[in-house]
Amino acid sequence: MTGRTVRHFGIGRALGALIGLAFLVAVLVIAGPSRVWNLLTRIDPLQLAGAAVLYLAVASLRGLRLALLLERGRLPTATAVPVSMAAQGAALLLPARLGELALPALLQRLAGVDLASGLVVLVASRLLDVAALGVWSGLAAAAVWGVARPLTLLVVAALVLSPVALPLALAAADRCATRLLAPRGVRGRRWARRVRRLARAAAAVRRRPARLAAAAAVSIALWGGIWLVTWRLLVAMGHHWPLRTVVAGSVPASLTNLLPISALGNLGPLEAGWTAAFTALGIPVETAAATGLASHLWTLLFVGVTAALSWWALGAPVLAGTRPGR
Repeated sequence: MTGRTVRHFGIGRALGALIGLAFLVAVLVIAGPSRVWNLLTRIDPLQLAGAAVLYLAVASLRGLRLALLLERGRLPTATAVPVSMAAQGAALLLPARLGELALPALLQRLAGVDLASGLVVLVASRLLDVAALGVWSGLAAAAVWGVARPLTLLVVAALVLSPVALPLALAAADRCATRLLAPRGVRGRRWARRVRRLARAAAAVRRRPARLAAAAAVSIALWGGIWLVTWRLLVAMGHHWPLRTVVAGSVPASLTNLLPISALGNLGPLEAGWTAAFTALGIPVETAAATGLASHLWTLLFVGVTAALSWWALGAPVLAGTRPGR
């Protein structure tokens, strides 16, 4: 990566962080700080504990999916769960999503997975998230508006088919790199080899269709668990909304996670999407803004606590004994 590319990347990230901060400030102004504070402090502890238990189940499903995306026996599920928790915490709690790279690094250290394969697993996980959101958005749209919405069906189909894009895009990139980069000296050949390693890693994942299908099914269940966590948090804060409404509003809000315009924890874009979606469903705009921010903050607390415990566990003797290739 050249110095100019690094500067452009840094400028883009800084601009995205400023936009995310602007969204966060706007949501906070709409909600009112006192309303958000009341939701955070006057929460039912028993219902909050139930949401925490559900979050642990979701985190376990995320670990199971990670184990399924790797070749059989590469990473035990018992180790994959804290690895995924630690990576999730790094992705959400480090600035500008730089923590996303924690997952390939952990896989390299604990499972002997090379960097290219680790990056492919990371991207495949995100694409499966998008596909699962497509399934849930279709269910939510059918529940609220009915099935026969052509635009809804088109969006759902595009999201569900998104995992297909990874091997196809990398195969095309491999051909382009071979023709355009390889003839351009040492640096060009180096980049061509990197692209080829990524393409081969994606092809290896595709050659395990049963495990990939299982990972896709787990992704759908995982996001169903996320909606249950959100619903339970809303109940804990005194908002007994129907589960159908929660799913219908949460799905488009979660799609804002795809936008790289947040400084930390996707604060700002998620709340903006939440506020817009739930307001469209008839929730007062102040309530929508306040519940979106408060529930997101509680979720970040769950993520932070489990990530901290996981990073500690991954350094403990029982897990530190796991060596590459074992």
